[in-house]
Amino acid sequence: MTAVQERYEIERAKWDAHAGTTIDTIEPPPPGEDFASRASREALLPGVAEFLGDLRGKRVIEYGCGLGQLTVLLARSGAQVTAFDLSEPSIEVARERAKLTGVERDITFAVAPGEALPFDDASFDIAFGKAVLHHLDPVAGSKELARILKPGGRAAFSEPLGTNPVVRFVRDHVPYPKKHDRGADIPLRRSDVDAWMAPFSTANIQGVQLLSMVERGLGFHKRLPLLREYDRLLLTRWPELWPLCRYAVLTLER
Repeated sequence: MTAVQERYEIERAKWDAHAGTTIDTIEPPPPGEDFASRASREALLPGVAEFLGDLRGKRVIEYGCGLGQLTVLLARSGAQVTAFDLSEPSIEVARERAKLTGVERDITFAVAPGEALPFDDASFDIAFGKAVLHHLDPVAGSKELARILKPGGRAAFSEPLGTNPVVRFVRDHVPYPKKHDRGADIPLRRSDVDAWMAPFSTANIQGVQLLSMVERGLGFHKRLPLLREYDRLLLTRWPELWPLCRYAVLTLER
């Protein structure tokens, strides 16, 4: 088994197991909620909806769709969505969620790795993913992303960073609420960020959760508004602080 195949097997087993614990608790999103309204409330998606723009009539590919929570919101926003994941059980949960939401006709699902996608060149207007690029090989994955996007196409990804040594130590050695099994993922390093940006005419990175990364240590749903505001001020004034952050948003244009 090659290193790539071994990584796929580790990741597939991790997410297959996660999907198996979720299949009986699937719920559709709240009435009226779409991608923009969800993104505006999510700390890890600042500016994503604004960058991607109006999704109506656009061909959108979602990387690593997982259980489909954001997939159905992309479709509800008027996009024609193609969503893929390495885990077939995850795709089945996402497909069932699409049926419950009433958007199954607007979504095509596929089981595939992000480095070798079964889609034609220049197939998509928009690409989106949350916490997925760090599971992929950045060189092969970025070339594939550039291949399937149309000229002028846009992509936005929210990703965990591995550029702060303190954050790396905490992830590896400190317990905290709802800590995930790491699997084979590697939070993005500087070289990975450079590789993902390389094929694109325009590429930017925005740090997310500098001081407010403390929220993650307290659990997913604890909000500290004052720290979020300090982050906004600091990262607006000094965007070069992004390597110290827990997460970052990459925005790319073909």
